[in-house]
Amino acid sequence: MNIIGIIGLGLIGGSIGLGLKKSNFGDRFIGTDSNQENALHAVKLGIVDEIIPLQDLILQSSVIVLSIPVDGIEKILPSILNKISTDTVILDTGSTKYPICNRISSHPKRNRFVATHPIAGIENSGPISADSDLFYQKKCIICDSEFSAPDAISVVNKIYSMMKMRMIYMTSQEHDLYIAYISHLPHVVSFALANTVLKKFKNKKKFFHNMMGSGLDSTTRLAKSKPETWLPIFISNKENLIQSIDFYIDCLNKFRNHLIDQKLYKIDQYMKKANDIKDKKYV
Repeated sequence: MNIIGIIGLGLIGGSIGLGLKKSNFGDRFIGTDSNQENALHAVKLGIVDEIIPLQDLILQSSVIVLSIPVDGIEKILPSILNKISTDTVILDTGSTKYPICNRISSHPKRNRFVATHPIAGIENSGPISADSDLFYQKKCIICDSEFSAPDAISVVNKIYSMMKMRMIYMTSQEHDLYIAYISHLPHVVSFALANTVLKKFKNKKKFFHNMMGSGLDSTTRLAKSKPETWLPIFISNKENLIQSIDFYIDCLNKFRNHLIDQKLYKIDQYMKKANDIKDKKYV
């Protein structure tokens, strides 16, 4: 019997459960979550068939999906590897990869783990936001695949392929550098912009809300993300994130200086260059 065990029944773990059920992958779905409300919702929504204790899930599952905050993954992964059988497959969905991979690099069962990052998150969280089509035509990064057993890679490829994802392979260090700029920095910018506006207009909320348009709404969408998810990510990828923030500040200062100097052609060039982000070669 192919039993899928999901540790962490929030948006990503929940969507994987729904997606695999929709694809008829897995005979039984079991789960566990430290949040009792999430666990109850996951059963009601059909994400898993049953909630069971973590230790039982580890022993019973053919495939274990680790979908909890990255600091939690780093903490419990070694003990999970200690307990699994030699044919169990473990995959994680964390937004940082190197600290997790580095933590278990010398573990004798390292090859049963596949480090993955399905890039498909939204600002909403919890199993109530889970969607079987969340991953449709999105990208999934698989890191350090050479350290995973071929059969484990094959299972993970099948899982994500069934949910219509496109696999991209790279090292965990490359992943963490790139993701700092294309995912982690945008969240920092969104949090910072939201705090800037809230601080500036803290005594004029009525005017602020009446005037808020789609520009601010779209650029602060990520500021609605859960701090308990993103704080561990920021800490885990601290060095790359600081580098990306410094680079961003430099770009902001260039724009600011062009305004001060009234170099309109420079501002025009700056904006035209930014338009290149819409080019297909960048996405």
